[in-house]
Amino acid sequence: MNRLPVSPDLRVIRASMFAAIGVLLSAIGHAEISEHAVPVSALVLAFAATGSLAWALADRQRGIVAIGGGLLVMQVALHLWFGMSSMSGGHGSSHTATAATHAETLAMIAGHGLTALVCAVWLWCGERALFALFAALYVRTLAPLLLVLIHPVVSDIGTGAAAVFDRRVPPLRGVLLRYVLARRGPPVGVVSY
Repeated sequence: MNRLPVSPDLRVIRASMFAAIGVLLSAIGHAEISEHAVPVSALVLAFAATGSLAWALADRQRGIVAIGGGLLVMQVALHLWFGMSSMSGGHGSSHTATAATHAETLAMIAGHGLTALVCAVWLWCGERALFALFAALYVRTLAPLLLVLIHPVVSDIGTGAAAVFDRRVPPLRGVLLRYVLARRGPPVGVVSY
């Protein structure tokens, strides 16, 4: 896993994707199960809070456990936030704890849990693909450029080409067989006396 620091632009993009996917899927599921629309103001505040928390944690590549754990905590917080915002808007008389049925509660828990699981796998795969893409771009483009800039091959235009092709290899007399010990003899039965 990549432990290198991430640029601020990449952090903002990753945090925005995390917040958008998590908040929108959670709001859709919450509205479908509770049969009450989530107010736009609640969506905006949820996106801002989730995005800022995700930005704080997007300093490096994260694994499936960290992403999944963060999404589970986020889904619990979003469930409570969407429930309170629906009740304050006058829509949530059936969403209160006293009037909520057992089936609705189980469906809500399953919906938010499923949302966390789907989002975790989706974001983790995207995270791995993004970092693999940047690693491949680095290896294919930036690393060779850095090698050329750090160690220029041609120092002078007139003699540079001759210097590159005129590298002499020192003779290897006695170096190759210095530490060789031959232990193999002729095959048994082949030598006749």
